[in-house]
Amino acid sequence: MKIKYIIPLTCLLLAFAGCSDYLTIKDQSAINPGIWNSEPDAELYINNIYNSCMPAFGGQDFGLGSLSSISDETADMGSSLLLGTVTTGSVGNYSTTTYNNIRYINIALNNMKASTLTGDARNKVMGQLYFFRAYQHWQLIQLYGGVPYMRDVVNYTSPDSLTNQPRNKTSECINYLRQDLTLAIQDLPANWTSDQYARITRGAAAAFLGRILLFYASPQFNPTNDITRWQEAYTANVTARDLCTQDGYALMDITSAPGISQLPVGQDFNKIFLTKAPTNKEVLLVKPYLQNQYYHGYDLSVCPNELSNSAGRPSNTPTWDLVISFPMIDGSPAFDKNRNFIGNADITQYYKNRDPRFYATVAYNGSTYPLNGAANRRQWFYSCPKDVKDPVTGAITHTTYYAENATTDKISLTGFYCRKMVDPNLVGNTAMSQDYTDWIDMRYAEVLLNLAECAYETGDNATGDASMIAIRARAGITAGADGTYGIAASVAAGYSRRELVMNERRVEFAFEGKRIFDLRRWNMFTNDLGTNTLKLNLWKKSGSGYKFTLKNPKDTAIFLYPAKRDTISLSRVSSYFTLTKMSTGPLVKGINYITSTDEATLNATSTGSYNFFDIPTSILTRSPAIKQTSGWLVNGFDPFQ
Repeated sequence: MKIKYIIPLTCLLLAFAGCSDYLTIKDQSAINPGIWNSEPDAELYINNIYNSCMPAFGGQDFGLGSLSSISDETADMGSSLLLGTVTTGSVGNYSTTTYNNIRYINIALNNMKASTLTGDARNKVMGQLYFFRAYQHWQLIQLYGGVPYMRDVVNYTSPDSLTNQPRNKTSECINYLRQDLTLAIQDLPANWTSDQYARITRGAAAAFLGRILLFYASPQFNPTNDITRWQEAYTANVTARDLCTQDGYALMDITSAPGISQLPVGQDFNKIFLTKAPTNKEVLLVKPYLQNQYYHGYDLSVCPNELSNSAGRPSNTPTWDLVISFPMIDGSPAFDKNRNFIGNADITQYYKNRDPRFYATVAYNGSTYPLNGAANRRQWFYSCPKDVKDPVTGAITHTTYYAENATTDKISLTGFYCRKMVDPNLVGNTAMSQDYTDWIDMRYAEVLLNLAECAYETGDNATGDASMIAIRARAGITAGADGTYGIAASVAAGYSRRELVMNERRVEFAFEGKRIFDLRRWNMFTNDLGTNTLKLNLWKKSGSGYKFTLKNPKDTAIFLYPAKRDTISLSRVSSYFTLTKMSTGPLVKGINYITSTDEATLNATSTGSYNFFDIPTSILTRSPAIKQTSGWLVNGFDPFQ
């Protein structure tokens, strides 16, 4: 399939090369004004906007670690964000690079005023530009609060109010975002031709507006819980759902014959990520990758060391906390408020009768984990005693054997590996380091869960439940006698619907770059979400895992040899192993995310607040009208306004 915009056009890149930031005025005459009268030429210009604005595989990076490592999805604790040691200037997204992208968008919008393009051709160009102006500003707003919302190009004759523009209030930015996205929705088509599948549609723009208004209604931006914001977000997400449905978007059918006796489900959740649009009707916003042309190394980065032979640990090793967040097959919660597993009476059987998404997300001891072209490959992670005879003295010593034949500093931190979004058909390290799985920034499932959350917050439980049920039914959770897929029983057991929908987001979007932003917008580091979902600060996530040890040394002979251990059925694996919780002692670090969650406290402090980061000093020096963010300066710019 040909993707027209993924390869940048050299001449346009050369035309852009002279710009440094939106306050540095450069001659734009190198851009031929005639391109705006030709849809193909204008399209090539916009190609570069896509390339520069859409996040690479892994999602938006703000310089403090991968999005999974700075959430509770993995056990990594090296980030200053989680240790409470972020220093000024650490988050550099407010930069010349970001505003360059906005400048290029505004150059195009200004030139389109004189364009001879009309009708559908003109609308498609304008719609994409309006969308990306909103998209690029939002990447800043969700990190800093209000920023200068640039709707014009700075040039030699621009007034000081534009060349030295102060930060717009957050509320003003939201209004500008709404205006740009409303125009985008009006101008964009319902669908593109198959060779341009990754371009923005009106449904994607509507869904993105729904996401923004959901964030703006959340406690990070809305500490007083202004219900009108939730109502507006609810309306926007209803509109997004209806428009997406009308235009053919839907949850992807992931039913699949198990095929492998060790895999206890009939759903393959990873089909969503291994199936490219337009075949995949769930994809709304996507960064496409092309075999042998444009690729990433995600698969090799999460691959167990027994295959990758990496010098370091694999990425995205799931925490025990993530493992137990997946519900049981009947939709009932698998954890209690103390983060204990309650799904099965025997903790060693934690993997039995789980939400089918669990099996597609987590590779665990004894599981089937197809990799490197081996469809029936088993993943083992355990230690067992092994007698070693000294060839000189004949003395017997006892050592510990790891299933991976790797040293302890290379194996998983938690006893689990990530299998989310992994392509099992890539063979060899070179292929796994040149993967071309697309990065899906937004899919239809998010529209439904955004709507569910807004519905619950505005008291429309029926709509919220219907959206949740659609997600759970697709996942393969059983309906139950009442047809609520475990929702009613969970509420009866004391779980609020807010807790349920946030946990649903956690398991549905695991490792998709969503969790850290959900934690921030609901203040889940510092506040309990509900009775059964307690705050993360002080929780020692680096101890969130289990060691698997062989119960009986006499079984060593079985487990030293793959040909023997791989014949053990998954139902019997638990009978061979004990689980020992990873250390949670004083040397294991607890989370200490620092933030002020109300306006008065934020304005009274200058020690840092991570819900809204500081503006880099280089920007403040160059642009005197820009005020530093409150929390980093007493009574600075108030992001709540």
